[in-house]
Amino acid sequence: MIPFKGRPPPTVTWRKGEKNLGIDERYNIQNTESSTLLNIPQVTRNDTGKYILTIENGVGEPKSSFVNVKVLDTPSACQKLQLKHVSRGTVTLIWEPPLINGGSEITNYVIEKRDATKRAWSTVTTKCSHTTFKVTNLSEKTSEESLYMPLLLVCLLGMNSLINMSEYIYFILSFFLVPPTIEFGAEHFEGLTVKAGESIRLKVLIKGRPVPQVTWFKDGKEIEKKMNIEIMNVIGSSTIFVRDATRDHRVMAENAAGVGPPSAVSRLIKCREPVNPPSAPTVVKVTDTSKTSVSLEWTKPVFDGGMEIIGYIIEMSTKYTVTDLEAGEHYKFRVSAVNGAGKGESCEVPATIQATDRLSSPEIDIDANFKQTHIVRAGATIRLFIAFLGKPVPTATWSKADSDLSLRADIHITDSFSTLTVENCNRNDAGKYVFTVENVSGSKSITFTVKVLDTPGPPGPITFKDVTRGSITLMWDAPVLDGGARIHHYIVEKREASRRSWQVVSSKCTRQIFKVTDLAEGVPFYYRVSAENEYGVGEPCELTEPVVATEEPAPPKRLDIIDTTKSSAVLAWLKPDHDGGSRVTGYLLEMKQKGSDYWAEAGQTKQLTFTVEGLLENNEYEFRVKAKNDAGYSEPREAFSSVIIKEPQIEPTADLSGITRQLITCKAGSTFTIDIPITTKCSKTFYRLTGLIEGAMYYFRVLPENIYGIGEPCETSDAVLVSDVPMVPQKLEVVDITKSTVTLAWEKPQHDGGSRLTGYVIEASKAGTEKWMKVVTLKPTVFEHTIISLNEGEQYLFRVRAQNQKGVSEPREIVTAVTVQDQKGRYNS
Repeated sequence: MIPFKGRPPPTVTWRKGEKNLGIDERYNIQNTESSTLLNIPQVTRNDTGKYILTIENGVGEPKSSFVNVKVLDTPSACQKLQLKHVSRGTVTLIWEPPLINGGSEITNYVIEKRDATKRAWSTVTTKCSHTTFKVTNLSEKTSEESLYMPLLLVCLLGMNSLINMSEYIYFILSFFLVPPTIEFGAEHFEGLTVKAGESIRLKVLIKGRPVPQVTWFKDGKEIEKKMNIEIMNVIGSSTIFVRDATRDHRVMAENAAGVGPPSAVSRLIKCREPVNPPSAPTVVKVTDTSKTSVSLEWTKPVFDGGMEIIGYIIEMSTKYTVTDLEAGEHYKFRVSAVNGAGKGESCEVPATIQATDRLSSPEIDIDANFKQTHIVRAGATIRLFIAFLGKPVPTATWSKADSDLSLRADIHITDSFSTLTVENCNRNDAGKYVFTVENVSGSKSITFTVKVLDTPGPPGPITFKDVTRGSITLMWDAPVLDGGARIHHYIVEKREASRRSWQVVSSKCTRQIFKVTDLAEGVPFYYRVSAENEYGVGEPCELTEPVVATEEPAPPKRLDIIDTTKSSAVLAWLKPDHDGGSRVTGYLLEMKQKGSDYWAEAGQTKQLTFTVEGLLENNEYEFRVKAKNDAGYSEPREAFSSVIIKEPQIEPTADLSGITRQLITCKAGSTFTIDIPITTKCSKTFYRLTGLIEGAMYYFRVLPENIYGIGEPCETSDAVLVSDVPMVPQKLEVVDITKSTVTLAWEKPQHDGGSRLTGYVIEASKAGTEKWMKVVTLKPTVFEHTIISLNEGEQYLFRVRAQNQKGVSEPREIVTAVTVQDQKGRYNS
């Protein structure tokens, strides 16, 4: 759990790279007003990386911290497996190491092979320590089929298993490519003649490697599968089967001038004896309705009349949508089949149909070609496509965390699909794209992951340490965006603050820390770092302020005047960027009156705050601070502006945001409460509030404030009554009764009225009378008393008052009369 502070309570954001972890259900984030906890169940190697925590509340700049997480797991798949040399019986493989090594160095690789006609894998080697290997002794028998070669890898955690084939790279070795050949059977050499209405069956033998794809053509046009055409392809042969062979007709007119152009081809006609109309379609049903349409579906007739059905009375389809209906009306429908002999019998929908809209929640249509992860090179085009369904037509939207897609993407949305296109993409276009469809019946979303292969982004912020005379040590974080490839090394550069040209300090730095030496003493330098992967050098990260290589510390940062009184000023500052190679032992404060050239010492301290005393009221002063180490004092850091020494006058403010209604209505005689927080500022640890309403109850709280904002409040646990006399005592009860005594007990009041309690007054009265008699006055530390000399069998009432210097409180009374007799019991007031 990570604690934090801020006023108002900060908002918390967890990120990993460009990903906002708060929108992913896999990550469990628990936030309070003062702490946050990130829980990742069942981590895998993909959870390795840099996790960034950002808090902000509108006061000052957002604050970020990070944690580098390394997950110990098996490695991921190797990269870019290729063939280098192929010859009869041998092949040389080359590959690149995996992007994720599972938190441990790769010790060796395991290479296996299998024949494509088998399922069993055989091990080639288990002790390959390089990223290249020559496979020998391959049998020529495998030339009849393809040979698959997977590549596994082993790290210090153990060997990967063959559970998930997506974790392996494999390829096909084809030792001999054989072009396809076709051989017709002897019965087809002279052609084939059949009568109309008979069936045609053609079979051909096919050879080739790899197995050829087969396509049948007729008169130069590809043959499509129909109800009467069936094509069967197996390894080594292909067969086409045509049922009820037919021929088509066309007509040409002739006159004295010659023969005219032919007509369009007629529908197919089967040459056979006359036939009957078809029977009625069966099972006509309604599949969908809207306010203006109805969709019907039916099955074909059981009897086709001895002739192919050429259509239906509604349309050439077994499904038809009737449109232009009047919304809300009821309709009946029927369907008839038609063949060459005419129209057959009708089949009716059994009930009337009302034209109304049918609602359905959105659905995302995913087919076999769907890919959720897209990998593209920088400069290429990203195109994401998704189809969807739903009634009414869903509203489709695209989103990407921390990105305005309208600036980079071209989004096209129709009633049934949507596309997102990003041209000339770069590393900043990588990330998760979320597509959401929503209508009144619900919503559904799907996430696309895009990886852009590009140069790396800038490394993390540069920090430095161990600044000495002539050297400095720089440190930085790895880039959030690695460009989809492993970072090979970093390039470190420097330049003098007075120049524009950069000098390369190191071009092959493999770590995220580097010591720059041989620096000119006292000369300020800027530094920057760039990352490089296989695609090139990425953007640099640069220090915003120059650093001077010296043994004295850097000046303290940001001197602020946080409070004044009529004779003092409170100063605060931050530690220097570096200590010059030895520990900062203290700070020197100096001051001068505005207009003077003489700086006088105001004091020394080891803390980061200091109160300067003995200043003249209404005079204007300037202040500065220096850091000190074993080598001497740093350059001074002056306050941003001068200050006039006087007691600050700050107006109180009232927060009315909690009052939601401007008009409050209540009955006469009833009570209503308005709770308005009132804020004022104070530079001491006490404050006197005036103008409070007597008899009213108040809560109070104190909030500390410094240069970074307002901290957490400390609040009174109970409401405080504004009154001179105390409140009534609490929980008065009878704890013991005898034949002549009654023992009472009570608790102190919630509020003492603003002055110390001086005691408690006990009064008694016989039941049935209204005369109260004072029994005793007790010390303020006594909370129990026994009243003696009471008459046995008599009934009494008792009450207690609290007393201070201003007077006595209202009484706390026993509401039930107490009978004086031997018994035990407790009576609550």
